[in-house]
Amino acid sequence: MPSIYPVSLGCAKNKADFEKLLWALKQQGYEVVLLPEEADILWVNTCAFIRPAVEEALEHIFELGELKRPDQRLVVSGCLTARYGKETLKELLPEVDEFYGIEPYRLFTHGEPLQRILTESPFYAYLKIAEGCNHRCSYCTIPKIRGRYRSLPLEHLVKEAKLLLSQGVKELILVAQDLAFYGRDLSPPLSLLDLLKALNSIEGDFRIRMLYLHPGAFKEGFLEEVLSLEKIVPYFEVPVQHAHPQILKKMGRSYSPEEFLETIEFLRKKNPLACVRTTVMVGFPGEGEGEFETLLEFLKSAEFDYLGTFIFYAEEGTRAEKLTPKVPYKEKLSRKREVLRLQREITKRRLRLRIGKEEEVLILGEDVRGRPFGIARCQAPEIDGITYLLPKKGQQLFPGDLVRVRVKRSGLYDLWASPVQD
Repeated sequence: MPSIYPVSLGCAKNKADFEKLLWALKQQGYEVVLLPEEADILWVNTCAFIRPAVEEALEHIFELGELKRPDQRLVVSGCLTARYGKETLKELLPEVDEFYGIEPYRLFTHGEPLQRILTESPFYAYLKIAEGCNHRCSYCTIPKIRGRYRSLPLEHLVKEAKLLLSQGVKELILVAQDLAFYGRDLSPPLSLLDLLKALNSIEGDFRIRMLYLHPGAFKEGFLEEVLSLEKIVPYFEVPVQHAHPQILKKMGRSYSPEEFLETIEFLRKKNPLACVRTTVMVGFPGEGEGEFETLLEFLKSAEFDYLGTFIFYAEEGTRAEKLTPKVPYKEKLSRKREVLRLQREITKRRLRLRIGKEEEVLILGEDVRGRPFGIARCQAPEIDGITYLLPKKGQQLFPGDLVRVRVKRSGLYDLWASPVQD
């Protein structure tokens, strides 16, 4: 039986693609192995969104290229190929035998497969609802890499969700470059709410989380509808990137920071513990001290529960590549540290509000000390904190359980909670 050693890099959308590739390869008779020396094929599925992602991809390729024996093949797929092209990469990376683009499972399947091999956890899964992006942010390479927005049919997504749930998944995490754009390109057109309602109506004990909402869609009417759907967790990941109007204009980002703050206030009146996560970029061309201070003041007002930040890179082929004035690299790093320092205190404060409150935790396993742990509704896997459970003596908790808990204490990013006994 031929064997494959898989490496998948980058975002959750990439992971969903690669899990479908592993299933497709299994149908072709391949066995997945955990050590490169045991494999016939070394396969790296890459990310190339920003420079560090490209560097990480190349590092893995170089490492496996050095390990590769003459009887092994090295295959590269994903965003690196889509961004730079096969011919260019063949010259730069002669150790690679084959290059394929995004959605590499299409090499072996007709259309979008429902099945996959979960690689992160058997209890949650990323449900990719669309590919590509129609936004034209000046710094972003995604439209060039992944093309225009293409929604998957609602019927397909419902079938895929049901299959995952039948296999023991307890949390479906919806991902796309922009969830809010879902369905507009279908005929007849649909909306994200149509999809959410269809998934919410599936029978069973599970929950649904959303990642990647464009801030322009973060509106009161949408939130009211979402909060009425019992299986959708009150968690909103909305990458704002910045808050100064001139920087947003240069970025090509169309949303109003003032309206956004009003919407957060509305949301937290409806549900004080609703979680809002964001991503910001520092060091964009033209970001002086005043523009950066505007961003900090916005973050203080918004009080995001969790936040990720990255520095601006002048990505080749983007409109922002030639924008000026440039911000020195050291200053970018300094601003990133300042944002993270500010956010640490905000996150701690927001988590303290949960002490004494009931939550729901999906148990994922045990840590090295034998403590059960999992993710609460306010914690997306891999990017936020975790919740440690404090069961009473003799109380049994199992991975895959959704349990009601009462939060006892909080830390910098994590929670500690005791199960609520009926």
